[in-house]
Amino acid sequence: MNTIKHAFHLVNVLGNIVPHAGRRFLLDRLGLGKFLQRASKGSIDQVKLPNGYDLFFNPMLHWNATNPKNHEPEVTALLHRYLEPGAVFYDIGANIGLHSLIASKIVGPTGRVLAFEPGEINLRYFRRTLENGAPNVSLHEFAIGAADEARVFDLRGGAMSGKLVGSGEKAVDPVSVQVRCIDSLVAEGYPRPDVIKIDIEGGEADALQGAAKTLQTHPVVICEMHDFAPEEVRRAMRVLIEAGYRLTRLPDRSPSDHARSHHIVAVRGDSA
Repeated sequence: MNTIKHAFHLVNVLGNIVPHAGRRFLLDRLGLGKFLQRASKGSIDQVKLPNGYDLFFNPMLHWNATNPKNHEPEVTALLHRYLEPGAVFYDIGANIGLHSLIASKIVGPTGRVLAFEPGEINLRYFRRTLENGAPNVSLHEFAIGAADEARVFDLRGGAMSGKLVGSGEKAVDPVSVQVRCIDSLVAEGYPRPDVIKIDIEGGEADALQGAAKTLQTHPVVICEMHDFAPEEVRRAMRVLIEAGYRLTRLPDRSPSDHARSHHIVAVRGDSA
């Protein structure tokens, strides 16, 4: 089993090195993604986070999303900077819940963490994690987009790269999912967010478009921009700038430094 785990670890490392087009060719065209999912089915492990929570994950698929020191530490730093006790945090594209659990401790028992994740692979482990506690975290098993509708979600190459299928795109491993927009959720009574984190593989502009009214209250937005979708990056930035935000691009502090994506933090333009 250790040999198999090391093999999957190597695949993940290569996945962080290979350019996006090459990764998609390997995972989609050659079918490596479906093979990895089948081979790792049922595998489960856990790690104790620095804040005391146990995070459950698939050791063959999620190893690079379980350590806050190695996985997007710049995002972790922003959560500590902008969240406070009693705050409301939206984790959009929550994966297996690392950022949700970090936020849970920061906002405390009077705060709320709303995690949004449509991918069944990730949900399986996130649900297991929540069985152990984190009562201020609620898991919402749908995608976030520009409108309330049913959309095709592409499981594609595994647990870290599922995405809603855009116009003109062809799904490799399609499933139908419910999509909600943030403005509709807030109108229905969901708590208004103080901080929003978005990482949904190129769908960030749609998520922001569906939050146009909510953005008028200027929650802090932490957003991963995917350089393989440059038009979507421009559209996402335009939505934020038109809503009165000041944008700052963050340096990538992850050990697997790469050029295919970057994070921005958006705060109210007249804030200090």
